Amino acid sequence: MLTYAATIPCFSQMLKTLKGLLAKGNEHASTLGYNPQNLLDSRLAPDMHHLAAQIRYSCTQAWDAVDRLSGHPVSALETPASMDEAVALIDKTLQVLAGADRELIERRAEDLIVIKLPGDITFEMTGDEYAVNWATPQFYFHLMTAYSILRQNGVPLGKADYVPHMFAYLRKG
Repeated sequence: MLTYAATIPCFSQMLKTLKGLLAKGNEHASTLGYNPQNLLDSRLAPDMHHLAAQIRYSCTQAWDAVDRLSGHPVSALETPASMDEAVALIDKTLQVLAGADRELIERRAEDLIVIKLPGDITFEMTGDEYAVNWATPQFYFHLMTAYSILRQNGVPLGKADYVPHMFAYLRKG
């Protein structure tokens, strides 16, 4: 498997999409005359995290993938307190992704990755397994939840906003 190719470029492309979604959210809030902070504080259900946390978790999954697959300690990210901070966090995460060492990640694909969670819960898997079964689904879960929160708040988004990178492959006829 190509661990790097399955994660880093995809995360980068979709974080750029997330920036576009947030820009549309900002524009929508401005047009309707409300504070975009309302969007960051919104959530799909009372027991779910708000948009600001979904942005942080999307960035965390991408950043953690670089750290874990490179054998580095994971970084702790802060939840953005404003749209500007959210965009800055995405930009910083994009920089981390751009600096990921492809050869190192591929060399470590079979190395053991251990994820310890509260409550004495531990997951152990190879780098390949982590990329496919942990990092990618977790990343997309939080990204789609962010999209859904924006849609729930009336931001005019559609599938084309979620997959703008696909237009590079569009051909006539």
